[in-house]
Amino acid sequence: MQFKASTITTVAFIAGLAAVCHPAAAAAAEPPLEKDFNYDDALRYYHAETAALLKQSLFSAGFAIDETDEVDEIYLDFAERALNAEKERIERIRDALKTQQQQQQQQQQQQQQQQNAASQTCSEGEGQCDAATKNDKYSSDFGHFLTHDLKPGQAELMRWEDDGSIVQDYAVRVGLPPNLVPTIKAYVKDMGLLDIMTNMLYDDPLSPGEAKWFSFQSPYQKEMIAGGSSTDPIRNFTWNVERPDKKWKSDMHWFNTADELSHEEGLRVLAKGGFDQVLQGIGEKMGLDTLNVDSFGFVAVSNCDRGFIHTDWEDVDGRAFNFLIGIDSPDDAGPELIVEGDRKGEIYYGSNAGILVGDGTRHGTRECDHRAYRGVRITCSIYLSDVTSDNLEILAGDTTSIFPPTGKTAADWVWTQRGRHWSKEGGHSLVGDVGRKPYNVEDFMEGCKQQLCIRDSEGGYRNKCMKTCKVFMDDEDYKPGKERREVYGY
Repeated sequence: MQFKASTITTVAFIAGLAAVCHPAAAAAAEPPLEKDFNYDDALRYYHAETAALLKQSLFSAGFAIDETDEVDEIYLDFAERALNAEKERIERIRDALKTQQQQQQQQQQQQQQQQNAASQTCSEGEGQCDAATKNDKYSSDFGHFLTHDLKPGQAELMRWEDDGSIVQDYAVRVGLPPNLVPTIKAYVKDMGLLDIMTNMLYDDPLSPGEAKWFSFQSPYQKEMIAGGSSTDPIRNFTWNVERPDKKWKSDMHWFNTADELSHEEGLRVLAKGGFDQVLQGIGEKMGLDTLNVDSFGFVAVSNCDRGFIHTDWEDVDGRAFNFLIGIDSPDDAGPELIVEGDRKGEIYYGSNAGILVGDGTRHGTRECDHRAYRGVRITCSIYLSDVTSDNLEILAGDTTSIFPPTGKTAADWVWTQRGRHWSKEGGHSLVGDVGRKPYNVEDFMEGCKQQLCIRDSEGGYRNKCMKTCKVFMDDEDYKPGKERREVYGY
């Protein structure tokens, strides 16, 4: 068996193969893609390993030992054939990658054209902007809901799109006032919380179960001081961020008010945004006696592998709820929420309506991945309740947020809130809110120090030193019975 080859041809080919594998190696003027890469070492290793591989291949095919010598014509001809085949394989891979890249670029251009066309057909505030574009992101694995536009405060039980049946007794869509989302979003942006949400998810994420504290100042008060309409000392209030346990299968972080002052500040935001219309719609639709806002916070997520389906409230006689409002979502994001009745359904929040989930309503975050574009989905979560002696213990035992604390202290505080923001008898609202009933707490241990209040991620120290840590406001500063807009100036 005879083969013909030339050493010059083989050496020239190896140099050409190196250029095909990485053009930077063939042009000294072009720097490597990564400054830490050493292409000379890589080529020396490649040469040694290739020679050994060629010899082993000849041995396996039955060639004699002397025929595997690097100067033998049989070895050289086999090497040329093998390396030519490898070159052709690499070129096929390169061509396939180029074709794939071109196809992706074409798809991105088509998607951008569709988005541009959609933006020309409706405005952001219309809620049902370009339903066709949204529908193509729905999954056949989920059911879908009727999502017609609602008037501000209009509350309707969620219904399945295919047969119009009710999804669950306490799953409700409620129309949003047009200024609510812009007001909330402007507040968290001016306060600095909006940037923190993005930065924490991508640059400084918490570990599951971990928590952190932040101190903020009111953008409303700063504006008044800057305008000369207030000379009050600047008020500092606390927020808490925590990442739920691993069972949530996501990088979700929860951001919540952590003391009474930050809670009261959140209520002023809702008052400015027209949330009274939402409270009235919910109260009347659900046949409640009263309503008050229990907590105010946000959920931020960029990646969710599997939505954790859960309930926020159970056995509360249909008198406690979580109201969810979409604040921000990447342009090409799919549905954001799963709601479960006799099957799982997916839905967009949209700018027209929020989703109310109540007693026994199973729901969860829809799977998503916005990391390629550093996108973040942000949802506002507002807990509401119609407090009664029958559900007080359950309401006070909720551990979703750090504030209010749990236990008897929480029960006493929750009881001072009842009927505060809406009543079927009238006379109560966020705009004209006169605050809670009188309430004062003391420290439960001696030697409390304010500088230690935010070092305990779980809040245990704060719960023992509530007065020192200013978890609740002293009545002297709170001024129960006086309108909040007079107390705070906004």
